[in-house]
Amino acid sequence: MRAEIIAVGSELLTPSRVDTNSLYVTQQLNSIGVEVFRKYVVGDRLEEICSSLELALQASDIVILMGGLGPTRDDLTRDAVAASLRLELRLDPVLLQSLESRFARAGLRMAENNRLQAMVPEGAATLENPFGTAPGIFLQPSGKLLFLLPGPPSELRPMIMHHVLPAICRLKTPRPRFTRLLKIGSEFESRVDEKISPIYAEYPEIEVTILASAGIIELFFLWKGEPEAGQAVSQLEELTRRIRGQLGHSVFTDQDESLEMVLGEMLRGRRQTVATAESCTGGLIGKMLTEVPGSSDYYLGGVVSYSNDLKLSFLSVDPDALRQYGAVSEPVARQMAEGIRERTRADFGISLTGIAGPGGATTDKPVGLVFMAISSKSGTACRRVQLRGDRETIRIRAARLLIDWLRRVLLEEGS
Repeated sequence: MRAEIIAVGSELLTPSRVDTNSLYVTQQLNSIGVEVFRKYVVGDRLEEICSSLELALQASDIVILMGGLGPTRDDLTRDAVAASLRLELRLDPVLLQSLESRFARAGLRMAENNRLQAMVPEGAATLENPFGTAPGIFLQPSGKLLFLLPGPPSELRPMIMHHVLPAICRLKTPRPRFTRLLKIGSEFESRVDEKISPIYAEYPEIEVTILASAGIIELFFLWKGEPEAGQAVSQLEELTRRIRGQLGHSVFTDQDESLEMVLGEMLRGRRQTVATAESCTGGLIGKMLTEVPGSSDYYLGGVVSYSNDLKLSFLSVDPDALRQYGAVSEPVARQMAEGIRERTRADFGISLTGIAGPGGATTDKPVGLVFMAISSKSGTACRRVQLRGDRETIRIRAARLLIDWLRRVLLEEGS
């Protein structure tokens, strides 16, 4: 069963707004066995919405339109659907009364243009929206399922859960979807594929997708063969086991969890703590660690020692080391990790210093040069890495490399 998503809104075609709704909707559709075949982002133009809708209805069983249901002149989703399906828009008196009551309860006067939100294509069902004024709309043109949903995530997400998914499961029979996932840290996409491609080539009925981001690679396995649960599960488990064996400790999870969550659970299980000393990452490592609920169990805190003065005064970095080697160096990274560990009495002090760019580079120290260190009662280790990319990519990749390195240290200590 195939679905298509159409996100409507001219603001989504600018650099300042990102269509995050499609990611959520795709995840929820996949969870019930529906494959998203195509996504569109279209501006508030009637002809563009109409053409996207007509293409989607030709190719897929389910179409979800998001946005363009507000009360202003540029909210054209209702008009586009009515025009494409050759339906009349009609005022729904029940919806109108509900809207008027909603404004009255809030002590507000309903503007005349809010009446537009009570206009519904003939024959359509309305979907209750308790968190906004725009109701959802549901139609079944030629046996297809067509949903019109409001754009704000706080309104759209409850409607997906309470209206869209139940309707799909009730009116269609989604094919079971069998998948597996592996997440990998501190590797390159090409190197991972080189290692595993001979293995997954033996499984023609499993589609393998490799998704790379800064410091993280995800392997997604999807069964494309006959919907026989026993065969699908056994083949997926066998492939996953073989690839995990090939990649070893590079695999940090087979669940939908982040690298920071995995590290956190390891620290919590060992009743150990960590503190951070950061320079070029500007607190990004601390941010990543504290995005995990309950991270106060193991993360004591950190310092962004961007200036040399703070490295000297707070982390007790040797001034001679700074003068002789510079802030971006192995001796300074080591002393930063040791300094934060001593200051906080954490089990692990981790540090990172480098040149994220675009400026600040020299012949000996190019953009992307990073030193990272881990200090514990066993001693202090340091690594030098050379990263590529823009400033943000270098910072993110460096932070994840250090977090993953600490995860591997814990694995080695536990083995």
